[in-house]
Amino acid sequence: MKKRFIALALTAAMLAAPTSVFAALEDYNVVTNAEDNKVIFDTDMGYLGDDSYALYMLLQADAAGWIDLLGVTSTGANVNIFEGTTAILNQLEYVGRGDVPVYMGTDIPIMGLMKEETLEGNGLNKVWSVDRLYEVYEAGVTYDNLGEFADETWGQSSLKIQDEAAYEFMVDAVNENPGKVTIIAVGACTNVALAIKADPDFASKTAGIYYMGGAIDVPGNITHCAEVNWYYDAESVDICLNADWPLQVVVPNDISYYQRLTKDKVENIVNGGDTPFNKIIEEFAYPSFVENPDRSQKLWDAQVPGIFFCPDLITVTDVRDVAIETSHCYAYGESVTWKEGKGPDNSATCTIVYDLDGEKYWQMVADLYSYVPAE
Repeated sequence: MKKRFIALALTAAMLAAPTSVFAALEDYNVVTNAEDNKVIFDTDMGYLGDDSYALYMLLQADAAGWIDLLGVTSTGANVNIFEGTTAILNQLEYVGRGDVPVYMGTDIPIMGLMKEETLEGNGLNKVWSVDRLYEVYEAGVTYDNLGEFADETWGQSSLKIQDEAAYEFMVDAVNENPGKVTIIAVGACTNVALAIKADPDFASKTAGIYYMGGAIDVPGNITHCAEVNWYYDAESVDICLNADWPLQVVVPNDISYYQRLTKDKVENIVNGGDTPFNKIIEEFAYPSFVENPDRSQKLWDAQVPGIFFCPDLITVTDVRDVAIETSHCYAYGESVTWKEGKGPDNSATCTIVYDLDGEKYWQMVADLYSYVPAE
């Protein structure tokens, strides 16, 4: 039975930080601050999925002084790198945060894409974004010239990416801010693994990593065994798990069994204020809930930022040793766990967060989205 407590490995790393207090946000026990908590958001971003909710939270947390958002990096899993990078830029432009730098990563797994015969021979599934990925690469498009692949609603952003590759930015940012940078990785872990390979001391110089990935006590969502983010590039996850991080926190597929976005939560955001964040939700997310009031959207990535800066909202967590299956068999990408200290050499001790106080959490989201920085 899972322990209902805030894991010591999580709180010890953060509770020393002073609480930030801002108007409607004063009731939340925020344990991060911009000086000590630099963040890189590594995401397989689409439009108005839960990656977007996570991005907007980080942007507003940055504006409120809870964190210093150093940049956003694009990775693979749910989307290809070109469309995903453009989605990041378009949404930053809409909410007026073109000041946040964006670095394009890669959607090619560290060992390459798995061959069709390997997938079929082992009863594995192709990730839904891969066919589109082949089409995009064959067409020779770029993030700033998507051609027929441009989203009809959003079009092409006027913002541009930075020159550095995502993994190069990660390495440089960590070296410039030793012990202060947290990686929030909510897509495939390829960029992070490349950073580790480029600098073997990379992980040890960070403040830690928060993953959205894996399936611990529930089935996967791409195969019976595997969750899609970690399945997309399991070898990269293995590299990451075995790096020398000060802290590893895993938010697995399990959380989607408890946390869902519903019409009342979205309405609360829409009615909370008149910021660009309220407006983007009203224009692009709310209509689907009006059309289908009973709609219930599963949540994964949207929980991760709040777990980072307000961990007392966590309700179900424990600490386990975690490893990932990388052999090309039916269990490829499976997250395997043991009691803390009982795992094999290729496992890592991780804090796992299964659930949180959803009502309070989404009220915090509404308050955060409505926050207006003092001029």
